[in-house]
Amino acid sequence: MPKKLYFLLLLGLCLIAGCSYDSEKAVKNGDVINMNGPIFNFDRFQDFLESVEEDEAASVRITNYTLEGSPTLYNLSFDGAEFNLEIDWSKNKEWGDNPRKMSMSCTELISEEGQQLFSYTLEGCQHESAADRFLLLNILKEQIDDHEH
Repeated sequence: MPKKLYFLLLLGLCLIAGCSYDSEKAVKNGDVINMNGPIFNFDRFQDFLESVEEDEAASVRITNYTLEGSPTLYNLSFDGAEFNLEIDWSKNKEWGDNPRKMSMSCTELISEEGQQLFSYTLEGCQHESAADRFLLLNILKEQIDDHEH
């Protein structure tokens, strides 16, 4: 009986590990990674912003990690006129039984420079449970050496 129990525990751990989306995997996939401080692959977000300025279609994935290491995926696309955002909590083990995905469309992406942060906010968003604004990304100025605005 103990051998079966150990086997089931091992199988369960393997299944849980297979569902995880660690930062190494996200970096390899080209995601923009927000680790509550360090930002990785920020050049991908800058490329996205450049395409938006040219009214060209573009997409980018931003993966925000909690302090505990659980990811929330923001799949952001721009079709030349409107932003579409899908928020995916399916890989976030802290999310519980709440809905795993939510989508919204927004009219603007606003970049704001504060004393310590660059903030990127979607505005004019439409979704039954979302506010008109959605904070997409905060970046500490000290984390980006060559950030241009």
